[in-house]
Order: sequence, then structure tokens, then C-alpha cells
Amino acid sequence: MALSRRTKVLLLVTSPAQLLSLLLVAWFLYTAHRPWEIPAAHRPPASWQQKPERGLAVRSLGVSGFEISDGVTTLLLDPTPTRPPPWALISGTIDADPALGEKWCPKADAVLVNHAHFDHVLDAGDIAKRTGALVVGSQNTVNFALSKGVAPERTRVVRDGERLTVGTFTIDVKASRHTDLLVSQPMSGVIVPAPRTLWFWQYALDDTFAYRLEAGGTTLWFHPTSTFADGELGGLTAKNLIVGVSGEKQTAAKVKGLVREAQPARVMPTHFDNFFQPLDLGLALLPGTDLDAVKALFLAEAPGLEWGVTAPDETVYFPPDAP
Repeated sequence: MALSRRTKVLLLVTSPAQLLSLLLVAWFLYTAHRPWEIPAAHRPPASWQQKPERGLAVRSLGVSGFEISDGVTTLLLDPTPTRPPPWALISGTIDADPALGEKWCPKADAVLVNHAHFDHVLDAGDIAKRTGALVVGSQNTVNFALSKGVAPERTRVVRDGERLTVGTFTIDVKASRHTDLLVSQPMSGVIVPAPRTLWFWQYALDDTFAYRLEAGGTTLWFHPTSTFADGELGGLTAKNLIVGVSGEKQTAAKVKGLVREAQPARVMPTHFDNFFQPLDLGLALLPGTDLDAVKALFLAEAPGLEWGVTAPDETVYFPPDAP
């Protein structure tokens, strides 16, 4: 990529110390907490608040995290209640806060992880060790869990196309793709299964997965990235779709393919909140997120879709699929 003349001049006259200062200012401005309330147009329909006799309870944990339960078995998806603040992320290694993990995720039968970056996997090992949950994900995800003391028999490395059963849930695994952030496969590498704390970039990416869940007669796709490729879901549909909206922008083509393959009746966007600030500060949007635009794309493709944005610790209910 060619640099403009103005940029070249700026780099020539800027000392390393000045450049570092500018980068730090930009970092703290980007990650700053800007309180945000969910607009009425994005609030879930009233029907989502009604608890059915059967179906799934879906509780948001922030970032792309969710607790999913049919009243018998509890699954955690990308549970990350620990959110290191901006200075901590660039000044040293980061680790889970066990007290936050216990507060937000008191029980679990399995922890399913989309990929092994810190904002998806940071708390997975501690939560699984405390609850005895099975950790499901890529080799890096499992290696990280092992490094936190999770027993090998309570881990499972999965591959595209696998199906497994955890309690009352049937889980289908499909390979997905992480969003491109300046480069393809950002911060990729290997996590070794040895006890140590990691810098944020050492939470390394390998495989990325989407999961289809079925229990209590209800189906749900967990697809927390904003990427999509035709055929990615392997012909498996679900009435409920949790979909990522940050990183790469959603496009009409991606939304069209995703809706046609998943055939959802309800859509919940995820990975829209500012995960660079602690949960106790309240909800804030990740900079650059345009929920209005994403909602418009989904409704243009399927006008009858129900759409709902939830805040951390909010629970909604999805009934059994209609025949």
C-alpha cells in the first residue's frame, strides 16, 4: 500500500517517542468507555421475554458469550467475564479473574469456544476446572484449558463436521473463519499446554468454529464471526441465529447466504460491545459497529425475521421450533 506524501513527511518529522505517544493516545481513545443503551428499535420482541414450558434460555455474558440452558444441561459459549482494561492489555500478561468467572458463570456442563483469542477463551479454563465442564474447541483452546489445570478427559478437540452429545444437547461443529484484521488469520500461532500467563497476542488463533445446538426441540446456530462462505453450515438449519457483527462488515451477499442456509426465524447480533472495558461499567458499543445497518441487511433479506439485541446478564427464551 503506497503512503501519501503527507504521511511520509509526518513519519520523517516524527520521532519514535512522538510516534509512540500518538499510538498510545489513539489506543486509549479507541478503547474508551462510551455508555450506550439499546435503542427501542433493537430491543427483543416481547415474546422473547415469555418463558415457555420447553425450549432454551439464552443469557448474554457480553462480548460473544452466552449461557444456554434447556433447564437440564447448561452450555457456555465463549464465556469471558474477565475483560482486562486497555493499559493491562499492553503492559503485561493477562489472566482470568476467578471471582468474576464464578459470579457470571456459576455452573456449566460444557464450554464451547469459537477460537482461542483472549476475548473468547480467557475464562474458559478456570470456569471448566471449577465446574468440571467439558471444554470443546480447537487444539489451541484445549491446550489453553490444559495449561489451566483442566483434566485431559474433560477436553475435546473438534473438527469440521463432527457431532457430539453433551447431556440433553446435540452439537454440530462447522469450520468458520476469523475476520481479517489488517491480515488474514490475525495473531495466529500455537498455545502450548504448559502453565504460564500470556500476553494478549499470545492467545493465538488456529481453527475457528461455529456450533449448531439442539435441545428441548429448539435449534440454534452460534456463529459469532461476521464472515460467511457458501456451504459453511453444511445444510444444517436452525430457527435461532446468534451472529457476529464486528471485525469485517456484514454485507448483503454474506447475509443473503447465511439466511438462506440457516433459515432462522430469530436473529441475535453479538460481539458488538466494547470488550476493552470491565463489565461493571455497563454497556458500550465497540467502535465502528453499526447495528442499524446490519439489522437492515437481515430484514431486507427476510422481512419476517425477529431481531433482538440483549445486554449482559439479560435472558431471553426461544421456544421449540414450529413444525
